[in-house]
Amino acid sequence: MTARPRVVGGLFIDAGEGREIKAGPRAGEIRWARPPRARYECLACRWASETVTGAEPVKAFVSHIRTTHRNTCTGTPQADAA
Repeated sequence: MTARPRVVGGLFIDAGEGREIKAGPRAGEIRWARPPRARYECLACRWASETVTGAEPVKAFVSHIRTTHRNTCTGTPQADAA
C-alpha cells in the first residue's frame, strides 16, 4: 500500500512589486516599491523561519529551505520526508 501524500510545511512567497528601469545608466535594474519576501513554516514541528526580504536573499532561501529544514526537523521521521 502506498503512503498518502500529506502537507508537512508551507513556503510562503510574496513576489513584491517592482518596475524595471527602461532607460539611463540603471536600465534593466528593478526599482522595488515593495521588495520580495519569503518564509517557511513546518507543520510537523511547529518551526517558523524569520521572514527573508530582498530579491537575492529570497532566491537563496527558497532554493534550499525545504531540504535544509527536513534534515533538522524533529517532528517528521526521515522515512516520511519526500
